[in-house]
Amino acid sequence: MVESLFSINSNKLRGTKKTGWLDITESYFGLEKKIPYFVIYGKEDGPNAVITAVIHGDELNGIPLTYKIFNSINPQKFYGNLVMLPVSNIPAFNVQSRYLPDRRDLNRLFPGKPDGSEGSRIANTIWNLCIKDADFGIDLHSASYNRWNFPHIRGNMRLERVRYLAKIFGAEIVIHSQGVLGSLRREATKRNIPFILFEAGQINRFEEEPLEVGLSGIWNILYSLKMVKYQNSKISKTIDTSIYYKKSSWIRATHGGLFVPAVKPGDFIKEGDYLGHIMSLLGEVKDKIKAELSGRILGFNLHPQVVPGRALFHVCHDEKSL
Repeated sequence: MVESLFSINSNKLRGTKKTGWLDITESYFGLEKKIPYFVIYGKEDGPNAVITAVIHGDELNGIPLTYKIFNSINPQKFYGNLVMLPVSNIPAFNVQSRYLPDRRDLNRLFPGKPDGSEGSRIANTIWNLCIKDADFGIDLHSASYNRWNFPHIRGNMRLERVRYLAKIFGAEIVIHSQGVLGSLRREATKRNIPFILFEAGQINRFEEEPLEVGLSGIWNILYSLKMVKYQNSKISKTIDTSIYYKKSSWIRATHGGLFVPAVKPGDFIKEGDYLGHIMSLLGEVKDKIKAELSGRILGFNLHPQVVPGRALFHVCHDEKSL
C-alpha cells in the first residue's frame, strides 16, 4: 500500500511544503488519472489536518481556498501537518459535473473499497492516503445545481469535538447534520476523526464571499489548535458563534410559473413573512410564498422557472446553544 501523505520518513521534510499528484485510476486509454495535492510539513509536532475540496466535480469555490491557505503558511512556523486536496474528484471535474462519469456520487462511497467501483476505488485511495491518519478535517462544498447557499458549517453537533471545530471556525450559521451514509464527514466522524463541512455559494464559480469566510474560518481553527502561533489580520475575522440550528426545511413551489424572491440567503424570517411570489407568463401573481416557520434563510433557488414542488427556500430553524 502507498504510504499516507502524513508520513514523515525523514527530518528533511520538516518545515517544508510539497506538491504532487496521486494516482487514483486509469483513463479509457489505459493512462493514469491523478489528483493534485498539497502538504505542509510543520517544523514542530502538532495535529494532522486534512482539507478536501471538489468532492463534487462542479463545486469549485474550495479550490482557491486551498491555494490561499497553502501560500499563507510558513512551514518553518507551522506545528503539525496539513494535507490539502484542491480537486478531489478529477474525473467529475474534467466533465464539469457533480457526479463521476458512471453517475455515482463520490460523496456516497467513503471509505471505499480497493476492488469496488471506479468511485469506490477513488474514495478508498483518498481515504488511505489522506483521511485515516488525520486528527480532524474540513470538507469544502458549494450548493448544488441552480442554488446559492449562505456560507455555513455543517456537522454532527451531538459530538463535542465537532461542535468545537464549528464554534472556532466562526461562521454565522451552523447546522446540525450527520451527513448521509458514505459521505466523507459522516464516515470520518464515525471513526473518531471529527469533520466539519463548509458550504457556500454556487457551482461552477469562484466567489469572493465564500473565499473570505472560508479563509477566516480555516485560519481560526489552525490558530486555536496552535498549528499556527500568530493571527493573520488579513485573513482572520472573529465571529461569536454561540448557537446552531438543529433542523432545516425546504419551502416549495405550489404552482408552476416564474419565481420572484423577496428575501435572500442569510435573512432572518418569521412565520407568515412574505418571501416572494410566483407569477404566470402573463404577469399575474399566482401565489405569494409565505414563511411556514421562523428561522433563517440558508439558501434559495436561482432559477426563475419553477414547477409545483420545486425547492425555493432552504430555511434553518430550531436554535440550540453551541
